[in-house]
Order: sequence, then C-alpha cells, then structure tokens
Amino acid sequence: MSISENFGNPKGLIGRLMLSGMNMGHTPMAKWGFAQFEVPEAAVVVDIGCGGGYNVKRLLERCPRGHVFGVDISEESVKKSRAVNKSEVGKRCDIVRASVEVLPFDDHVLDLATAFETVYFWPDIAENFKEVRRVLADSGHFVVINDPGNPNTHWEDKIPGMRAYTAEQVAETMEAAGFSDIQISSEKNMFCVNGTAK
Repeated sequence: MSISENFGNPKGLIGRLMLSGMNMGHTPMAKWGFAQFEVPEAAVVVDIGCGGGYNVKRLLERCPRGHVFGVDISEESVKKSRAVNKSEVGKRCDIVRASVEVLPFDDHVLDLATAFETVYFWPDIAENFKEVRRVLADSGHFVVINDPGNPNTHWEDKIPGMRAYTAEQVAETMEAAGFSDIQISSEKNMFCVNGTAK
C-alpha cells in the first residue's frame, strides 16, 4: 500500500510510521485548535478518527474528571492510540475500532465530539454528521479542526478517497444535521468549526 493510500486508513509499517509522523506534525494545529473550544472537566468525549492518540491524551488532560473515547477505522491507529494512552486505557479512556457511519454509543450520551484532520475521509459527511448528532446530548458540542494547507494544492488529486471542505461547507453541513450556534474561527489555513447540538 502506498503512502498516499494510508492517509485515510493507516495500515502496516507505512501506516505505523505515518501515525508517528502525524502525532508530531499535527501538534501546532492541535494546540491552536484546543484554544478554540472548551472541554468541561467532567465531560464524556469522543475523538473521532483518533489516529495516533495524541489528541485523546490532550482531551484527558483537559477533563480530569471525565472519560475520553477514541474511535478510528484503522486497527493500526487503535493500537497506536492505546499505546500512547496506556496509563488511562480501561480507566478514564477507551479506544475502539469503529466507523463514523455507526458510532458505538447510545443516543445522546456524549458531551463533546472532536474530529481533527479526519472529515476529509468520511464517506458521507451529511449522514456522518447526523450520526455525530445522534450520540451527543442536547447542548453537546461537535468540533471540527482542519488544516487543508495551501488552497492551490489539490490534495484530492494526490490522495485517494480524500475530499477537501471549506469551513463554510462544514458549518452548513453541521446546521443541516441539527446543530446550531455554529462558530467558525481561523488562522492562516487552519479552521475550527464548533456547533451545538439542539
């Protein structure tokens, strides 16, 4: 499997190397993103497309009385995320293999859902955002953080299965899925879209 084919679903040795690289390479974006939204201390949270697990770790630090789930379609991502968060797995943290198409949660049980650099690869964001809404409690938040980079770089032509979205497209899709009070913040090419479940 080529490097480009590993972006959406890391596998094997190349996938493992990519996950380590993503943990480091995405750190500046993640730090900026976390400054854009609140994480309640006792929140029940899911990071969808948890990748290498660093954002699960950051979420655990921000909700010391809460519980954080990591969900990813990639088995390599699940393994890496569990290793990064091994001190909390089975206590305040669970990492599971699952798709955003069918999240492994009951209705209206989560306070916060995050998606860092992952909606590019979701199969149908209109339906997938409705699934995120299903698992969020009323007044829960859904936060999407992306850094699509140089707008003149056509990543969709380079990476199989990828679809780039603007912040406005993400916000419109959130609203259609049942979110309100949608806020957009941006810096350089990064953006954060934060919607409230209504």
